[in-house]
Amino acid sequence: MKSVKDWAMYYGVLALRNVLNVMNVLPIKKNRIVFYSFNGKNCGCNPYYICSALAERDGGKYEMIWGLKDPENLGDTVPAGCKVVKFRSPKWYYYIKTARVVVLNVQEEGEVARRKGQLFMQTWHASNGYKKVSYPKNALEKKKMKLSHKNYSLVFAGCKSMEERRVRNSMGFSGKVIPGTPRMDVLVNHDRPDYRKKVLDTYGLPEDAKILLYAPTWKKDRSDSEYGLDYDAVKSALEKKFGGNWTLLVRFHPNMKVSGDFENEYIRNATDYPDMQELLYSCDVMISDYSSCVWDYSFTGRPCFLFCNDFEENGGNESFEIPLQEWGFPFCQSMDELLESIASFDPESYRKSVKAHHKQMGSYEDGKATERACRIIESCTRK
Repeated sequence: MKSVKDWAMYYGVLALRNVLNVMNVLPIKKNRIVFYSFNGKNCGCNPYYICSALAERDGGKYEMIWGLKDPENLGDTVPAGCKVVKFRSPKWYYYIKTARVVVLNVQEEGEVARRKGQLFMQTWHASNGYKKVSYPKNALEKKKMKLSHKNYSLVFAGCKSMEERRVRNSMGFSGKVIPGTPRMDVLVNHDRPDYRKKVLDTYGLPEDAKILLYAPTWKKDRSDSEYGLDYDAVKSALEKKFGGNWTLLVRFHPNMKVSGDFENEYIRNATDYPDMQELLYSCDVMISDYSSCVWDYSFTGRPCFLFCNDFEENGGNESFEIPLQEWGFPFCQSMDELLESIASFDPESYRKSVKAHHKQMGSYEDGKATERACRIIESCTRK
């Protein structure tokens, strides 16, 4: 039954695509740029950083539009000077069909076909090729992916592994690849001290606070899970190794349904914090499991630990293009291993390990990806 429903939805997308193509008679407005991230869930990730940079450079010469599912509550999160429109509303489709440039970060449904004269900039939401995702499992998925991916004029990739494994292989994209990831620039350049102040102010923390960011990835059951991290033991280990007074920011994956409060006064729930990059920029140590955000964090040079107590039951390395043991971070499958890794952490050895991992992955990150994106858009909108 599910298969029939999926095929019906696919043909529904094709029908809508043809209906929307009627708007191809409308003129393209050369200074109009449409942005959306995670299919309208928020104003963030790479599209946000590109939009912010354009607004700061010369926002007045562009008509910049953000598509949001909840424009009433999220409208104040977009950069100044941007219009907000409800994602997938008739107005949204009008704007996207008449924009010179469309900037996105996810695989869309494919209902909007790129017109001649339009630039569709796919920035994606991960900059590495760690996980085995986006491979079509059947004929229908292959058709859906092709419908979406053939829209792109160009795709960003943060490293050679991402380009080869994701962009060229699973996405099947043969067009132009732009090196670097716009949202990564702040982590590479270390040039936004205001981010840390913003995080400290948000959670009422003093200037000298030490912050651990715990950010486990999405779990398949999408329900409240027992992650097995002993917060008290971790806090004690961090204080013994690094000194200072530690606060733990816990950020669950947005797909997870988790309780919002913690009993411990030194823990804050940061799941709803708008910008993950600001948290990565601001924290002193990070613990995750299989999240690709550890790649982003590695460019800060600060300690990062992988706590994977469910590694074997989740299939080990079968779900990953790159074995976790090769990610360049201390790999721990139990609390004892994690506490020992914290206690024995050696900054110089860690630095060499991360540097070798960047080389292994073929990193493209040079802190100039946003600049490249802006130059491409500026060139396109002049025509």
